[in-house]
Amino acid sequence: MKKKTIPYPKCYAKHLGNCDGKSAEHYISKSVLEVIGPIEVTGFPWLKQGTSKAISHNALTATVLCSNHNSALSSLDSEASKFINHLKLLDSKETASDLKLVPSKLVVDGLKLEKWLLKTLCGIMASGNFMIDGKGHGSVAIPEYFVDLLYKDDLWEAGIGLYVELSNRIRIDAFRGIGYDPVIVKSGTHATIVGIDIHFWGFPLRCLFAVPENVRSLEKYRPRGITVVNGSVTRKIIFAWPPTSFTSNPPIFTRTGTIFQNKTD
Repeated sequence: MKKKTIPYPKCYAKHLGNCDGKSAEHYISKSVLEVIGPIEVTGFPWLKQGTSKAISHNALTATVLCSNHNSALSSLDSEASKFINHLKLLDSKETASDLKLVPSKLVVDGLKLEKWLLKTLCGIMASGNFMIDGKGHGSVAIPEYFVDLLYKDDLWEAGIGLYVELSNRIRIDAFRGIGYDPVIVKSGTHATIVGIDIHFWGFPLRCLFAVPENVRSLEKYRPRGITVVNGSVTRKIIFAWPPTSFTSNPPIFTRTGTIFQNKTD
Protein backbone atom coordinates (compact mmCIF):
# COMPACT_ATOMS: atom_id res chain seq x y z
CA MET A 1 0.00 0.00 0.00
CA LYS A 2 1.30 3.42 -0.96
CA LYS A 3 2.28 5.53 2.03
CA LYS A 4 -0.10 8.42 2.54
CA THR A 5 1.69 11.74 2.87
CA ILE A 6 0.38 14.43 5.18
CA PRO A 7 0.93 18.11 4.30
CA TYR A 8 3.54 19.57 6.63
CA PRO A 9 1.91 22.71 8.11
CA LYS A 10 5.04 24.88 7.89
CA CYS A 11 5.98 23.82 4.33
CA TYR A 12 5.24 26.76 2.06
CA ALA A 13 4.82 24.30 -0.86
CA LYS A 14 2.27 22.12 0.93
CA HIS A 15 -0.51 22.85 -1.57
CA LEU A 16 1.47 20.79 -4.12
CA GLY A 17 1.09 17.69 -1.96
CA ASN A 18 3.73 14.97 -1.36
CA CYS A 19 5.11 16.48 1.85
CA ASP A 20 7.36 14.20 3.92
CA GLY A 21 8.63 15.41 7.27
CA LYS A 22 10.20 18.71 8.26
CA SER A 23 13.51 20.08 7.04
CA ALA A 24 15.76 22.77 8.50
CA GLU A 25 16.25 24.81 5.33
CA HIS A 26 19.03 27.36 4.80
CA TYR A 27 17.05 30.29 3.42
CA ILE A 28 20.30 31.37 1.78
CA SER A 29 21.65 28.07 0.47
CA LYS A 30 24.37 26.43 2.54
CA SER A 31 26.51 25.86 -0.56
CA VAL A 32 26.33 29.60 -1.31
CA LEU A 33 27.22 30.51 2.28
CA GLU A 34 30.22 28.19 2.05
CA VAL A 35 31.40 30.06 -1.05
CA ILE A 36 31.13 33.35 0.82
CA GLY A 37 33.08 32.00 3.79
CA PRO A 38 32.96 33.46 7.32
CA ILE A 39 29.96 35.75 7.55
CA GLU A 40 29.05 38.81 9.54
CA VAL A 41 25.46 39.98 9.16
CA THR A 42 23.60 43.21 9.70
CA GLY A 43 20.08 44.44 9.02
CA PHE A 44 18.25 41.32 10.21
CA PRO A 45 15.06 41.71 12.28
CA TRP A 46 16.62 39.78 15.17
CA LEU A 47 19.58 42.17 15.42
CA LYS A 48 19.59 45.53 17.12
CA GLN A 49 19.44 48.21 14.44
CA GLY A 50 22.88 49.43 13.38
CA THR A 51 24.72 46.44 14.86
CA SER A 52 26.39 43.44 13.21
CA LYS A 53 27.20 39.94 14.36
CA ALA A 54 29.47 37.13 13.25
CA ILE A 55 27.41 33.96 12.89
CA SER A 56 27.72 30.38 11.69
CA HIS A 57 26.05 29.22 8.50
CA ASN A 58 23.65 27.10 10.55
CA ALA A 59 22.25 30.24 12.17
CA LEU A 60 20.55 31.07 8.86
CA THR A 61 18.11 28.17 8.88
CA ALA A 62 14.37 27.92 9.30
CA THR A 63 11.82 25.14 9.07
CA VAL A 64 9.91 26.41 6.03
CA LEU A 65 9.90 23.33 3.75
CA CYS A 66 9.36 19.61 4.17
CA SER A 67 12.15 17.19 3.24
CA ASN A 68 10.68 16.32 -0.18
CA HIS A 69 10.14 19.89 -1.34
CA ASN A 70 13.53 20.93 -0.01
CA SER A 71 15.45 18.15 -1.80
CA ALA A 72 13.57 18.84 -5.05
CA LEU A 73 15.40 22.18 -5.29
CA SER A 74 18.96 20.92 -4.68
CA SER A 75 20.04 21.39 -8.33
CA LEU A 76 19.23 25.11 -8.02
CA ASP A 77 21.67 25.42 -5.13
CA SER A 78 24.57 23.93 -7.10
CA GLU A 79 23.96 26.25 -10.09
CA ALA A 80 23.80 29.32 -7.83
CA SER A 81 26.97 28.39 -5.94
CA LYS A 82 28.81 27.86 -9.26
CA PHE A 83 27.74 31.33 -10.44
CA ILE A 84 28.53 33.10 -7.15
CA ASN A 85 31.89 31.34 -6.76
CA HIS A 86 32.85 32.63 -10.23
CA LEU A 87 31.85 36.20 -9.32
CA LYS A 88 34.00 35.89 -6.21
CA LEU A 89 36.89 34.66 -8.35
CA LEU A 90 36.50 37.57 -10.80
CA ASP A 91 36.40 40.06 -7.95
CA SER A 92 39.61 38.63 -6.45
CA LYS A 93 41.65 39.28 -9.62
CA GLU A 94 42.67 42.92 -9.31
CA THR A 95 45.12 43.07 -12.22
CA ALA A 96 44.83 42.12 -15.88
CA SER A 97 47.53 39.47 -15.51
CA ASP A 98 45.62 37.92 -12.59
CA LEU A 99 42.39 37.93 -14.60
CA LYS A 100 44.11 35.85 -17.30
CA LEU A 101 44.15 32.96 -14.81
CA VAL A 102 40.33 32.83 -14.83
CA PRO A 103 38.59 30.67 -17.49
CA SER A 104 37.55 32.81 -20.46
CA LYS A 105 33.86 32.01 -19.95
CA LEU A 106 31.45 30.29 -17.63
CA VAL A 107 28.00 29.13 -18.77
CA VAL A 108 25.20 29.39 -16.20
CA ASP A 109 21.69 27.99 -16.59
CA GLY A 110 19.62 31.18 -16.45
CA LEU A 111 16.36 29.41 -15.59
CA LYS A 112 17.93 27.62 -12.62
CA LEU A 113 19.47 30.85 -11.36
CA GLU A 114 16.07 32.57 -11.58
CA LYS A 115 14.44 29.76 -9.66
CA TRP A 116 17.18 29.85 -7.04
CA LEU A 117 16.49 33.55 -6.55
CA LEU A 118 12.78 32.76 -6.15
CA LYS A 119 13.60 29.98 -3.69
CA THR A 120 15.73 32.44 -1.71
CA LEU A 121 12.92 35.01 -1.71
CA CYS A 122 10.38 32.44 -0.51
CA GLY A 123 12.71 31.25 2.25
CA ILE A 124 13.38 34.76 3.49
CA MET A 125 9.66 35.64 3.42
CA ALA A 126 8.55 32.45 5.17
CA SER A 127 11.24 32.75 7.85
CA GLY A 128 10.50 36.42 8.54
CA ASN A 129 13.96 37.71 7.64
CA PHE A 130 13.08 40.75 5.56
CA MET A 131 13.34 44.29 6.86
CA ILE A 132 10.69 46.53 5.26
CA ASP A 133 10.96 50.28 5.85
CA GLY A 134 13.39 49.55 8.67
CA LYS A 135 11.08 47.12 10.46
CA GLY A 136 10.78 43.36 10.70
CA HIS A 137 7.33 42.02 9.85
CA GLY A 138 7.65 38.36 10.81
CA SER A 139 6.76 35.51 8.49
CA VAL A 140 5.11 36.60 5.23
CA ALA A 141 2.69 34.22 3.49
CA ILE A 142 4.05 32.84 0.21
CA PRO A 143 1.58 33.21 -2.68
CA GLU A 144 0.74 29.84 -4.24
CA TYR A 145 1.58 31.52 -7.55
CA PHE A 146 5.22 31.86 -6.42
CA VAL A 147 5.32 28.19 -5.45
CA ASP A 148 3.92 27.14 -8.84
CA LEU A 149 6.58 29.22 -10.61
CA LEU A 150 9.24 27.57 -8.48
CA TYR A 151 8.25 23.92 -8.78
CA LYS A 152 6.47 23.60 -12.11
CA ASP A 153 8.17 23.43 -15.50
CA ASP A 154 5.88 25.90 -17.30
CA LEU A 155 7.69 28.71 -19.14
CA TRP A 156 7.48 32.03 -17.34
CA GLU A 157 5.72 34.98 -18.92
CA ALA A 158 8.03 37.57 -20.52
CA GLY A 159 9.06 40.11 -17.89
CA ILE A 160 9.10 37.60 -15.04
CA GLY A 161 12.66 36.64 -14.16
CA LEU A 162 16.21 37.97 -14.01
CA TYR A 163 17.42 41.54 -14.55
CA VAL A 164 20.78 43.21 -14.03
CA GLU A 165 19.56 46.08 -11.89
CA LEU A 166 21.96 48.99 -11.99
CA SER A 167 19.47 51.85 -11.47
CA ASN A 168 21.65 54.97 -11.59
CA ARG A 169 24.78 53.18 -10.41
CA ILE A 170 27.60 52.81 -12.87
CA ARG A 171 30.32 52.34 -10.23
CA ILE A 172 30.50 49.27 -8.03
CA ASP A 173 32.70 49.31 -4.97
CA ALA A 174 34.17 45.91 -4.21
CA PHE A 175 32.06 44.28 -1.49
CA ARG A 176 32.96 40.90 -0.08
CA GLY A 177 29.66 39.19 0.43
CA ILE A 178 25.95 39.19 -0.24
CA GLY A 179 23.09 41.60 0.44
CA TYR A 180 19.39 41.60 -0.37
CA ASP A 181 16.20 43.67 -0.17
CA PRO A 182 12.60 42.99 -1.17
CA VAL A 183 11.11 44.58 -4.29
CA ILE A 184 7.82 46.05 -3.10
CA VAL A 185 4.80 47.48 -4.90
CA LYS A 186 2.68 49.76 -2.72
CA SER A 187 -0.98 50.63 -3.16
CA GLY A 188 -2.21 52.97 -0.44
CA THR A 189 -1.29 51.32 2.88
CA HIS A 190 -0.94 47.88 1.30
CA ALA A 191 2.49 46.58 0.24
CA THR A 192 3.12 43.51 -1.89
CA ILE A 193 6.49 41.78 -2.31
CA VAL A 194 6.97 41.08 -6.03
CA GLY A 195 10.68 40.30 -6.25
CA ILE A 196 14.13 40.48 -4.74
CA ASP A 197 17.12 42.79 -5.21
CA ILE A 198 20.31 40.92 -4.42
CA HIS A 199 24.00 41.57 -4.96
CA PHE A 200 27.02 39.29 -4.85
CA TRP A 201 30.39 40.99 -4.55
CA GLY A 202 28.66 44.20 -5.60
CA PHE A 203 27.21 42.77 -8.83
CA PRO A 204 23.52 43.79 -8.72
CA LEU A 205 20.74 41.43 -9.74
CA ARG A 206 16.96 41.74 -9.56
CA CYS A 207 14.41 38.99 -10.02
CA LEU A 208 10.77 39.92 -10.51
CA PHE A 209 7.89 37.49 -10.16
CA ALA A 210 5.20 39.76 -11.55
CA VAL A 211 5.14 41.33 -15.01
CA PRO A 212 6.40 44.94 -14.74
CA GLU A 213 4.07 47.70 -15.92
CA ASN A 214 6.94 49.54 -17.62
CA VAL A 215 7.74 47.65 -20.83
CA ARG A 216 11.02 49.57 -21.17
CA SER A 217 12.36 47.63 -18.21
CA LEU A 218 12.69 44.64 -20.56
CA GLU A 219 15.81 46.35 -21.88
CA LYS A 220 17.58 44.80 -18.85
CA TYR A 221 15.61 41.53 -18.84
CA ARG A 222 17.38 38.19 -19.07
CA PRO A 223 20.82 39.52 -20.01
CA ARG A 224 22.92 37.34 -22.26
CA GLY A 225 25.61 37.45 -19.63
CA ILE A 226 28.04 39.61 -17.68
CA THR A 227 31.34 40.80 -19.15
CA VAL A 228 34.30 41.80 -16.97
CA VAL A 229 37.19 43.77 -18.51
CA ASN A 230 40.56 44.61 -17.03
CA GLY A 231 42.99 46.22 -19.46
CA SER A 232 43.08 44.03 -22.56
CA VAL A 233 41.69 40.98 -20.77
CA THR A 234 38.00 40.06 -21.05
CA ARG A 235 36.14 37.35 -19.17
CA LYS A 236 32.47 36.41 -19.57
CA ILE A 237 29.67 34.74 -17.69
CA ILE A 238 27.11 33.54 -20.25
CA PHE A 239 23.51 32.91 -19.24
CA ALA A 240 21.86 30.07 -21.15
CA TRP A 241 18.20 30.82 -21.96
CA PRO A 242 15.54 28.94 -23.95
CA PRO A 243 15.80 29.72 -27.70
CA THR A 244 12.46 31.56 -27.68
CA SER A 245 13.25 33.76 -24.67
CA PHE A 246 13.66 37.52 -24.96
CA THR A 247 17.20 38.52 -23.99
CA SER A 248 19.01 41.83 -23.49
CA ASN A 249 22.55 43.02 -24.13
CA PRO A 250 25.09 42.07 -21.46
CA PRO A 251 26.38 44.72 -19.06
CA ILE A 252 30.13 45.35 -19.25
CA PHE A 253 32.08 45.99 -16.04
CA THR A 254 35.55 47.49 -16.44
CA ARG A 255 37.81 47.25 -13.42
CA THR A 256 39.71 50.32 -12.26
CA GLY A 257 41.47 49.59 -8.98
CA THR A 258 38.82 48.50 -6.50
CA ILE A 259 36.03 50.00 -8.65
CA PHE A 260 34.03 48.35 -11.41
CA GLN A 261 32.87 50.93 -13.95
CA ASN A 262 29.79 49.87 -15.90
CA LYS A 263 28.71 50.71 -19.42
CA THR A 264 26.02 49.10 -21.58
CA ASP A 265 27.23 47.72 -24.87
